Amino acid sequence: MKKGSKTSPQNKKTSVKTSDDFSKEWENIVNSKNLQKDLTKHFLYLADSPGFEPIVRKVFEHAKAAKINKNTLVVEFKSGKTLTASPPGNPNSYKKFPKSFLKLIEKHNTLKTDRLELGKGYFDFGIFEEGGRVYEAFNGNATNVLCPLHYWEDSDWIYHPTEKNKKGEPAIFPVIHELEDEINPIYYNAGSLFLQQLADEFEIEIEMPVIERPADPFADVKSAWWNNLSEAWKQALRDQFENKEKEPTFETILTLEKLNLNGTAITDLKPLEMLLSEKKFKLEVIRLNDTAVSDLSILAMAGKKLFSVDISGTPVKDVSMLKEINFLTADGCTELDFATVVKLKKLNRLSLRDTKLNDLEFLHDFTQLEQLNINGTPLTDEQIEKFHERFKKNRSEKNKTASYKRDPLKLDIHPEIEDPLLRALVDNSDYKPELALEAGEKLLAQRAERKDTNQILKDLIAICDKQWCKYLYIKTSEGKKKFEFFSQSEERFQYILKSGDFTSPVSISVVVDPIAEIVELILFIYKNKKNYTSFNTIIKDDSFFHVRVIQRIISKTKYHDVTIAQVEEAVKKSDYVEYEINEKGDMYIKVRK
Repeated sequence: MKKGSKTSPQNKKTSVKTSDDFSKEWENIVNSKNLQKDLTKHFLYLADSPGFEPIVRKVFEHAKAAKINKNTLVVEFKSGKTLTASPPGNPNSYKKFPKSFLKLIEKHNTLKTDRLELGKGYFDFGIFEEGGRVYEAFNGNATNVLCPLHYWEDSDWIYHPTEKNKKGEPAIFPVIHELEDEINPIYYNAGSLFLQQLADEFEIEIEMPVIERPADPFADVKSAWWNNLSEAWKQALRDQFENKEKEPTFETILTLEKLNLNGTAITDLKPLEMLLSEKKFKLEVIRLNDTAVSDLSILAMAGKKLFSVDISGTPVKDVSMLKEINFLTADGCTELDFATVVKLKKLNRLSLRDTKLNDLEFLHDFTQLEQLNINGTPLTDEQIEKFHERFKKNRSEKNKTASYKRDPLKLDIHPEIEDPLLRALVDNSDYKPELALEAGEKLLAQRAERKDTNQILKDLIAICDKQWCKYLYIKTSEGKKKFEFFSQSEERFQYILKSGDFTSPVSISVVVDPIAEIVELILFIYKNKKNYTSFNTIIKDDSFFHVRVIQRIISKTKYHDVTIAQVEEAVKKSDYVEYEINEKGDMYIKVRK
């Protein structure tokens, strides 16, 4: 080579077959006296996974002819289907693709059938929503998505970003557009996958080699990690899954996006270090409330994925490492150093109830803050009002020029409300809801002098609804009590709002003729059935339903101790309803025709 001459980087990396090279080979195939043998030899390069060499031979046993048509090699099969092969491609155009794929390109840039296309395919990453499994697997980066194989109109095969096959190359998984958020990788290379799909499309019955997921080289390390966990941590991780007795695998733990560790016996977060070092682990939410955890430094490894942290009732002092999160709940954190909270300027919601917070000025730099809970702190009404006015003014000014308009800041304390009972209702709605309901009852007792009774009822209903939903899945005895209390209170307030009946149920023993009274009530309930939908009951005139429905409505609205037997006796004396009794002796009623 002469001094000063340049070598093309592409020529250095890979030699591409010349037109004469592949043309001669194609002509030899077309003119072959043993077509199937020569096609097998030519396409043997597709067997890029163990055990697929015989598959190539079995597939091309079904070939009957080959021809060259407009610079493509066309193979005709006995079924009438065709395989079209393009000239060799330039592997240097596919720099991000695995080596096994580049070898396919060196032979033919694309291989096509009516439904399949092997070659770099366009892939629409826009079908995935932020937060979905596939979107997050690629960190939302479409340039990392490589599609070696396209199938028909509704599916593609793409390389997995982390899973490897036994040859150390990326596993491949299908994206079916109706099920685009499922990830079920297979461990073939692209050429072998094409052979499998080709045989399936051409209805060639062949038993395909089974290639399992390769053994995890870090299996012993992961096993040791689990074995070294404290019993408190082991049980806490078991509790994240439906089967709380079964030990979860390291891989299943990595699928968790939320860790609910509240109330557990854990004392530190050291076990999370190995999990957070794994790219697959996308921790978004962690609840540590009512634990002995005091050091959160390991959570710095979670990066931008972690957006919600609850440390209520813990001895945590420093939260500075949580600067990327959006939600922080630190209620009852009496040791919390607020100088470390200053660094959390991306917060959208902040809860510091029952802490020693005595100054709000640092929060003026929290330009994304939309909810602030400060009940139970030493802050005065004067401090709160002064801060809120300035914050509202600053927010309003910034919204004038901002592309994204932020909502006004919501506080859980309302110094502007002068009525002490109304303020007790509003301030305690999420802080101490039982006190809120107590204040609400007193406000309802003043209904003759008030014009806001309906709004008070709606507020009480909203409080109860939020609280019973909160306790729905808390299976402790205390949780069950709270659920019953708030769900039944909501039913009552809904009934009052619809019916205008504020009376409390009394004993039916005060009634001279209880059965006659119930007969009248049955008619009344049917005539005013819309008032009773709050009791999770839809009463229809032409449908039979259990007599217990009437008994429950009466017990909740009129006579708390009414019995099924009394209602059944009244039904038998009623001219308005008819009844049936099933084989178990249960009575069902409906309106007479």
